[in-house]
Amino acid sequence: MIDLRRYPRCVTRLRAYFPDDENVHEVLNVSYKGCFIRTEKKIPIRKIVYVEIEIPDVGLIPIYGVVIHHGTPENPGLGIEIVDIDKNMRHVWNYYIKSLLYIEEAKKAYKKALEESRKEEISEETKSEQGSKGS
Repeated sequence: MIDLRRYPRCVTRLRAYFPDDENVHEVLNVSYKGCFIRTEKKIPIRKIVYVEIEIPDVGLIPIYGVVIHHGTPENPGLGIEIVDIDKNMRHVWNYYIKSLLYIEEAKKAYKKALEESRKEEISEETKSEQGSKGS
């Protein structure tokens, strides 16, 4: 399936709060312009919603968005396109997303480094086996 998103999506686990609901909901992924909140809430598609997303060790970010989809039967929730973030908090959201993107890059670099280490180990083992056969 082709991903048509303009901004990369980052897997995360954040808390989301709706003003009319005392329950805490879980944000499963975010991007600069959207998020997916796991919830059983049935908010109609194209409806504007207000939600506060809690960034750990930072605080609550007030977000206005439009419900774009309801997830899947296996993973119900609200796919929200962000339409506005308070101008004083927008840079905080952007810093958080940027930090997640850097963490994703670190994970990729770590995985690549492990693969390279394994290749080197295999290469060394092969050389030593060939050396012992020649004796």
